[in-house]
Amino acid sequence: MAEEPKRRIAVAGWVLLALVLWWPTTGIISSNDGSHVALGRALVVRHETKIDPEVALTLWVDRAKRDGHQYSDRPPGTAFAAIPALWIGNRLDPSFLRSSLESKDIVVSPAGARYLEVYTTRPAKVGVRAIPILAYQGTALAVGLHTVLMGLLGLWAVARLLARRNVDLYGRAFAVGGLGLATLWGPYATALFSHVTAGTMVALMLVALDALRDAEFPRRRTMLAAAAGLAAAWAASTDYLVGLLALGTGLATVDLRKDARLIAVAVLGAIPVLAATAAYHDAAFGSPLAIGYDHHANFDFARDRGETFSGNPLSGLWIQWGFGEGAGMLALAPLSLFGVVGLARSPWRRLILGALPWVIVLAFHRTPAGGGSEDHRYLVPLLPILGVGLGALWQALVVEGAERGRLVGTALVLVAVASAFLAWSHFLGIVG
Repeated sequence: MAEEPKRRIAVAGWVLLALVLWWPTTGIISSNDGSHVALGRALVVRHETKIDPEVALTLWVDRAKRDGHQYSDRPPGTAFAAIPALWIGNRLDPSFLRSSLESKDIVVSPAGARYLEVYTTRPAKVGVRAIPILAYQGTALAVGLHTVLMGLLGLWAVARLLARRNVDLYGRAFAVGGLGLATLWGPYATALFSHVTAGTMVALMLVALDALRDAEFPRRRTMLAAAAGLAAAWAASTDYLVGLLALGTGLATVDLRKDARLIAVAVLGAIPVLAATAAYHDAAFGSPLAIGYDHHANFDFARDRGETFSGNPLSGLWIQWGFGEGAGMLALAPLSLFGVVGLARSPWRRLILGALPWVIVLAFHRTPAGGGSEDHRYLVPLLPILGVGLGALWQALVVEGAERGRLVGTALVLVAVASAFLAWSHFLGIVG
């Protein structure tokens, strides 16, 4: 096929994917993303770290408390990334609220259907006054656009990695479409949880490191190394433990002897985000090394690292990867596991070893099913890497699979369709 038709097909595919991800966005869906929104608004609207005026967005669940003040318990990286959207949303909020009051019809749903009533009634039950949830309509719209764009950015990184390894258009389409529509990547790209932002940053780090392989000019190599460090640090600021995933997969990608100087540059690239994160911790919790979980207002185990990661690892692995509690990849998004197979068969197999320490630590988590959602959302940051495996698998079995290629391709598409039904029906059942 000529290049121009391919380009048109690719553009149409990206537009369609963006529309599909945008369709189910419903604003704030729970205490989790509500806590991120409260933190981001504290930073961008009031230029402080306390969330006292908007603690109701956390539903008094995902919050920390220190010296009589309320804080988000979330790592700050997700809010840092969403600051432009929250700035825009804050400016849209008054006009959207005014239009709703005048027309007596909601302009933009500010919260998921399941939680809209909860956000309305819980402040009264707690006995405090709170900003009405309808006042966040502009914020809900802007945050929804931000999360979808962040999800698309992670998918673009996967496509870029595959293109650099000469995976054809259809292999890239299967990987991107499968990851976006048939795993938990798509569902969590509709809400401001940390997982997609963290996964996107890991994927961008890998793009930068992969580009280093054939970058010829010293200045470009320096810029790519600094960008890789910046993305890795942002991943860690978004989800502290994902820093281990970024470190492991990053080290699995570079040649430590050949790239020693560039590793030092990557560390320098990480400094701005690490400094901003440390400054936030110091301002909110009294020390650059203190985090929100140290002061959690509700869950005692969250205040202790050893207690948080004191679960049964075999049970954790089964819950996150199998059928345990109906939460694992095998139960909700089996296509993800084909990404593991594809990675194991590909030149990227070292990424499996790089990710393994992070996977093992996650298996020890006290809540391996991710709290009330009961799925494997903690593994979402790994999905772009598994998406690369999906593209590699398609290339090996379908494009290069001779007479079996069409049959194998049909089977993979059927698995993707079934996986999409399982992932989305579970997620929409939670938030709907």
